[in-house]
Amino acid sequence: MGSECVVVLVTGVPGTGKSTISSLLASELNGSHIELSRLVKEGGHSLGWDHSRATAIADINALRKSITNILDVSSSPVIIDGHYSPDVVAYNRVTLVIVLRRAPWILRTELTMRGYRPRKVRENVEAELLGSCLVDALDMQDHAKICEINTTDLTPQETAKLVLAVLNGKVACGYGGVDWMNQPEAETMLRGL
Repeated sequence: MGSECVVVLVTGVPGTGKSTISSLLASELNGSHIELSRLVKEGGHSLGWDHSRATAIADINALRKSITNILDVSSSPVIIDGHYSPDVVAYNRVTLVIVLRRAPWILRTELTMRGYRPRKVRENVEAELLGSCLVDALDMQDHAKICEINTTDLTPQETAKLVLAVLNGKVACGYGGVDWMNQPEAETMLRGL
């Protein structure tokens, strides 16, 4: 029963809209939303604290077991959000992998406004420039199920509506269409990192 439920992974660097969009999707689909960062902190799935990055260290193996147990008993849609979500769910259990992207120069401002330390801002902006979350998804999941969405000019509601259209087969979606390095803003921003 659990293997038949809709499972959507939402990945991307911080500031791309993962949690907001995942919450909207769960509401629209009458499903549940699992925020991996919260599960790590509150569910005892942490290996400790990384002081230099000011973040909990996720216990990926423990997360895999917990998520598998949840999916085994779920018959309603499950939306799993976190940048390491492609690594904690077996590819054959996944319906769709959403990789959220956002212009790094806008992301830099967003993360700075959130109070992220300069090192964490730089790491996340670099990860977005290089498409690290897409690379991770391609490494761990079925390429045919990966959908890359540029959220730069979309509201969370518009992004969620687009994901629902993909799930319903009304919109085709793929990956490889986002390239920040060819944008003039990228060169300017890189000089400032």
